[in-house]
Amino acid sequence: MFTKPLEYIFLPSALKDAYEQINKSASGIDEVHFAEFEKEFAKNIETLSKKLLKGSYTPEPLKKIEIAKQNTDEKRPIALSAIKDKIVQRVLYENLNPYFDKLLSDKSYAYRPNKSTIKALNRVSDYLNKKYRFILKTDIDNFFETIDHDLLLKVLQKEIADKKLLKLISLFLQTGGFSQMEYAEHTQGVHQGDILSPLLSNIYLNEMDKFLEQESMEFVRYADDFVVLFQTKNEAYKGLKKLKKFLQTLKLSLEKEKTFIVHISDGFTFLGIDFVGRNCFVAQKRIEASVEKMQDFSQKSSAFMTFVDELNSYLRALKNYYLKIISPQTSQYEMLQNALLDTVAHKVYLSKKLGVIKTKKAFRNLVAHIDFETLFGDDEAKEAREIAIARGYEKYLANKSYKASKKLINQKKNQYAKKFANESTLHINTPGLMLGISKNKFVIKEYGRVKKRYAFDKVKRIIFEGKGFSISSDVLKRCADSGITVDFIDKKALPYASLVTYKASIAQNIVKQAMLLGTPKQLELAKAFIKGKAKNQINYLKYMNKYHQLLDKPIGSMEKNFLKIKTAQSTDELMGVEGSISASYWEGVRLLLDVPFEKRITQGARDIVNSSLNYAYAILYGQVQHALVHAGLSLNISFLHTLDGNKPTLTFDMIEEFRVFVVDRVIVSMLNKDEPIKLGSDGLLNKASRQLIARNIKEKLGSYTMWKKESHKVENIIQAQAYRLANFIEGKEKKYKPFIGKF
Repeated sequence: MFTKPLEYIFLPSALKDAYEQINKSASGIDEVHFAEFEKEFAKNIETLSKKLLKGSYTPEPLKKIEIAKQNTDEKRPIALSAIKDKIVQRVLYENLNPYFDKLLSDKSYAYRPNKSTIKALNRVSDYLNKKYRFILKTDIDNFFETIDHDLLLKVLQKEIADKKLLKLISLFLQTGGFSQMEYAEHTQGVHQGDILSPLLSNIYLNEMDKFLEQESMEFVRYADDFVVLFQTKNEAYKGLKKLKKFLQTLKLSLEKEKTFIVHISDGFTFLGIDFVGRNCFVAQKRIEASVEKMQDFSQKSSAFMTFVDELNSYLRALKNYYLKIISPQTSQYEMLQNALLDTVAHKVYLSKKLGVIKTKKAFRNLVAHIDFETLFGDDEAKEAREIAIARGYEKYLANKSYKASKKLINQKKNQYAKKFANESTLHINTPGLMLGISKNKFVIKEYGRVKKRYAFDKVKRIIFEGKGFSISSDVLKRCADSGITVDFIDKKALPYASLVTYKASIAQNIVKQAMLLGTPKQLELAKAFIKGKAKNQINYLKYMNKYHQLLDKPIGSMEKNFLKIKTAQSTDELMGVEGSISASYWEGVRLLLDVPFEKRITQGARDIVNSSLNYAYAILYGQVQHALVHAGLSLNISFLHTLDGNKPTLTFDMIEEFRVFVVDRVIVSMLNKDEPIKLGSDGLLNKASRQLIARNIKEKLGSYTMWKKESHKVENIIQAQAYRLANFIEGKEKKYKPFIGKF
């Protein structure tokens, strides 16, 4: 039992120490601010001490506000206490917590010393490894707002000897609050935001923990979010029934929508981590939220060192949580690396634009304080800092329209970007080659001998073309773990397969995709895809017409038909409009080309123009498909093209807005420059021509272009558009805007 009396707890020295520990970011409803409290600090502490000892102390009502929950439209209620009440609660917490913590279950991990989310997750993994195959995933319905005061005080009475302490805790429980000048009684629950609330909630739920332990049920709890693990399905359902019945004694219930029993092979999510089998992964939405969080830091108008401190604090949080789960050389890790680079670059850009910091030397001194080592390691951190500063300067120069300088910079940047784009794609099109893994590298072997080696972190995409090659299962496993795209193309330049892992699609997105079919939003999306394609076609011909003066007629026809997109009432009507626009477009392309070209042929082409286009589209196709999969979308649910269970028709939708910018202009340029593109005796492109086209398309995907007034890699724009589409489907964005290239 806790036997220390109130008189020995609330000494003036303890109150002074507590003041130093409380959060000084907000004051309570009495509007006594910290500067004001400190003016007569000794007197205020003495007065507070006397009231506590006499039993005349009463907390002030709370100031109740609501804050948005992360990644949701829901609001979380927060209660703000007066300064003196925070001090009293802090003293109580410092004295009671060490005693009660010893009584809590070791399977409870929230708000406790030497406990953490990572330790909770590791405990779950440990149970899974011990053949606990069925998981009850649940949490308490509206837990913090439904804790019964009488039951909580009965638990506390068994452990706290001094009734005056119990009375004090009871006062904090019962004190209501004002929201917009309206007082609300507080008859149940604990105030979220109060210092005592985490401890009291743990004490209350420890009754459930003891019940689960008495019933020999294994569990891991973090506040009101917990999992119970069983070895058989029957045990799981029996355990759920017992738990529901017991919670009635605490006047609690499980949240129906978040309560289910699942086998580990089907997966479940706990504390933002996806468990599938014995493996665990950070939920993609959590990574995207982390990226947004980092970007938010650079949007503020705070001083650069304030930005550094906030960013470093967040990087430490990532290191202590997600980075203990995400391994390097994965797409999620790369997303965080790019987010850090972009965040620092944007802050550099803003500071340079405002004239707050003027020299690269000054930026280097400041950026040196940012913990790049958290994501890049000691050897790469120095280079990463330079890249971030360089990107910031690029944005600044682009916005200042220093065209001559920007052109030179972009030429050099694109020179290396194209080089890296080629090096990051393994394109295997020679029969007899075998792709495997040796000494932590991809290796290409011919007749058992190693021809080339590629470091894992340099490869982002693998293309197999034709037939007669082989691939090891180790390669497939590595690609699945690292998010490396693997595409298969036949000798006629038709994609016939791609590697998609079980981590790719999000079931919730698939349902939401299907729900859009037959609604006005389907037609809205279909129109967006066609608008993107048609606008790029028109803009490209206009750009070329500046030099050729041959294209007024096809451009005029296209612009006239473009207006019909808005009034189209169905996808069939829309496809008819698209067909008319494309017919005029290809007539314009025919006028531009210096080689014979009669009409567009998508399959079975035997002329040099169509063969080149089809082959290039196949490479773009894989990039678009990977982006859609990475965004968690189902490839078989499309909005423009007719659904076909055997074809990834969503890829056909999204590729439309990128065809002209990535492929058409590259192929037209190559053909008009008389590059050595030739057909073989079979009427198909020869190997050298395929290699040349592949290199040019890969370079285009890896090059930079202006988009949304900033410089972006084309392949990153494709990925961004896939995420934008996913957000529109989920209802996070009101409108889907197609990509319009800058020609």
